[in-house]
Amino acid sequence: MTLKNFKNEVTLLCFISLVLILLSSCNKTSKLTDLVETETSIKIDYSLPLDAPVNATQKELAHFAWQEFFALNWKSSWKEDKARATPDINWDFSTSTNDDFLSVWETYIHRSELRPANGKRTKNLNTGKPYYTFVDSTTVNVGTDALNLDNYWNVLDEDNEIGSAYVFAHKDEFEVLYMAKTNLVEYNYLKNNFPTDELLYKAVNKSNDSTTFRTRLKSLTTEQMCNSSQNTTEGYVCLPCSDEIVNGDIEDGAIEIKLAFRELDPNKDDSSRYITKPVVYFKDSVANHISYSKAYTKDFALIGMHIIRKTKNHPTFVFASWEQVDERNKDTQTIGIDTVTVNGTAYSDVDPHRLNPVIERVIPEAIQRVNSKVQAKIINTNNSSKWQYYQLIGVQGNPIDYKDRNSDNNYFMANFVIESDLKLTNFHGSFADPFDTNVKNIISEGKELNMGGCMGCHGQAQTSFGTDFSFLLDSGAGKPVIKPDPYQSYAEALEAAGNVSLETIQKIMKASE
Repeated sequence: MTLKNFKNEVTLLCFISLVLILLSSCNKTSKLTDLVETETSIKIDYSLPLDAPVNATQKELAHFAWQEFFALNWKSSWKEDKARATPDINWDFSTSTNDDFLSVWETYIHRSELRPANGKRTKNLNTGKPYYTFVDSTTVNVGTDALNLDNYWNVLDEDNEIGSAYVFAHKDEFEVLYMAKTNLVEYNYLKNNFPTDELLYKAVNKSNDSTTFRTRLKSLTTEQMCNSSQNTTEGYVCLPCSDEIVNGDIEDGAIEIKLAFRELDPNKDDSSRYITKPVVYFKDSVANHISYSKAYTKDFALIGMHIIRKTKNHPTFVFASWEQVDERNKDTQTIGIDTVTVNGTAYSDVDPHRLNPVIERVIPEAIQRVNSKVQAKIINTNNSSKWQYYQLIGVQGNPIDYKDRNSDNNYFMANFVIESDLKLTNFHGSFADPFDTNVKNIISEGKELNMGGCMGCHGQAQTSFGTDFSFLLDSGAGKPVIKPDPYQSYAEALEAAGNVSLETIQKIMKASE
């Protein structure tokens, strides 16, 4: 080989190496770009996300939550096929000009369907209209002009925050009303395994021995907490987790939702910024010394939404919460039903919303950034959609202990209109003592934790009630529903809370300034 040929071969090899390096660099850049696009993209469609990563970041949990929001707020297929809890896959979000459609979440199973008055789950609710029952049926919606409740999807039968407080918008004008629903996965699980309340309570009572039951919970791995069939066979309530099953089909897992509604003031509220739905509410009336609940219907605005879901990676559920973006500026007022102690001072019955809480109601920055991108995407896709006026305020996926609370600024997650009062805003203990730092209210991966916010509150259903994070399955008050709560005026709510005067409220408000 001549020196000239050698130099030519070296030059060629160097050129080839340079090309390979550049190609490799391009491939790496391409993969990096794909990764970034995957992390920042959220599809606006009808599909529920399968799961969030095991150790999901706040951003990843926010992405998961927003995908749930889109799927549940998607147009329902019910008018086409009478199927409940299924989306209309032919609906085009980008061309929809109004929200005058039945959403998927509306066709979910109302708590009075999940827990019928006779204590027997015999109805197939996969299709057809809703079916509401109340224990005291003879005094509900009576008279010749009574509404046919089964023609309505949104029956607002709760008027308070878990027995803790009444909530009013514009100080004293419109009471906030609530309802709770589940998906078909949860209903059918109960129908197939605990078709009667007698059987359900047998399982619940088996979990009431706190020592034995808590020891059992601590022995379960994450995978075992999702083994619904095995745990149920052993006599315990264990709701199904979301999972990918045969041929790529997805099991949605158990989902529960809590919704908050209120009447809008045409002079103070912009209805174009609210999702509005026809709802049923109830007013109390008395005849012949008997109290009756009469049903009325009207369009109310959706102002708050919880979605909680049991997934394979998160068997302690993922808790996500939304608010309508204007609600924090509506002079919201709460009337406490029980006593709340703040810094050694007991406030009986009255619990002003503006009383400075221990924990500020700040939406974490990471979630705010995701919200901004999602809202921009909604506007770019359909600038007439009212979805743009809702914000994710928090999402919990990984349980932590009170001592580690500063590692997650979602630890005290609470919705402005669903957990308004001090007890629920700062919850991290038990119902008996919501501020007890020693209570272990949740068990995960063999560890007992004092978790805060929504997950910590629902954790009592796991560790004390034996109902797997669900407050809809125990034998406590309101299950089955005796009769719907009334839609009250501010004066009626004050009286119901214990005849507290407006002057008392004003004094406490002034003292808190």
